Amino acid sequence: MFVLEGNVSIGNYSFNSFNEVEITKSIEDMSDTAVVKMPTRFKVRNNNDLLFTEQAIKVGDKVVITLGYKNKYSGVEFVGYVKKFAPKIPLEIHCEDAMWLLRRNHIKKLLKATTLKAILKEVVSGTTVEIANNIPDVAIDQWAMIDKNGAQVLEDLKKQFPFSAYINDEGKLYCGLEQLNNIGQSVVYDLNYNLVENNLEFRSKNDRKIRIKYTYIGKDNKKKSYEFGDSDGELRTFHTSVVSDEAKLKEMANVELEKLKYDGFDGDVVSFLIPFANRGMKAIIRDKKHSNREGSYLIKKVVTTFGMSGARRKVTISNKL
Repeated sequence: MFVLEGNVSIGNYSFNSFNEVEITKSIEDMSDTAVVKMPTRFKVRNNNDLLFTEQAIKVGDKVVITLGYKNKYSGVEFVGYVKKFAPKIPLEIHCEDAMWLLRRNHIKKLLKATTLKAILKEVVSGTTVEIANNIPDVAIDQWAMIDKNGAQVLEDLKKQFPFSAYINDEGKLYCGLEQLNNIGQSVVYDLNYNLVENNLEFRSKNDRKIRIKYTYIGKDNKKKSYEFGDSDGELRTFHTSVVSDEAKLKEMANVELEKLKYDGFDGDVVSFLIPFANRGMKAIIRDKKHSNREGSYLIKKVVTTFGMSGARRKVTISNKL
């Protein structure tokens, strides 16, 4: 028998009873987020006083969420900070991972003949966040960070390069190609066995028509565009002011095309809390009825829900590995 047990630690308080928790992790979003739903009239003891939850908990308080099944699985599913309260019924406590700290790090720097790693060091400077060990070696002519916070700098990098940027499970900042940050773990899904829902669709590589357009904007604001991929494909546009070399742009475009064109599944599956899954892991899809469709995929997004209705993981897959 699987009995749910969970704990939400916020600041100096620990809650074993709550309405629901929803945790979202994605390689496309910079922040892992969590929403904790609590009874509106719930009170906690603060010394000799009884306070409503929203009075006792403050924005910026550290949050640790542990979820599991009694005697079968228990894991820390989220670490972050209180971002805001939503005075609904039930009360919603919105939380964000360490990106919350980077949003409060204001930067005024102009770096010339720099690198991606040097930029990221400025993004985390003055915070407790470290950069990951596997940052790719990317040279950049110059990069302006004038009156911007760390999260805004990361957004600018994502606009200029085909990068993902997020806090990894070690609490460190990663920025680079999503394929280079597979965390080396895998989860197996049998389409005929261990799923609550199967929302996958199989498509061939030839069905995936993609056209990549890069527009370089020079210092004189003159624009030059380059197109790669299928002439009749769905258009994906990117802008850059730091990469002008056509060969480099083609290389960047091919990375996108390789990610988007493949024979395989699109969509998501819904499982129970176990097997464990996280964004960046490899999902191994097995289908005894259609063995030719079996394969491995990068997990793009995981939404974990836990509460009175049970525990579920909605796992969205990305490109084939």
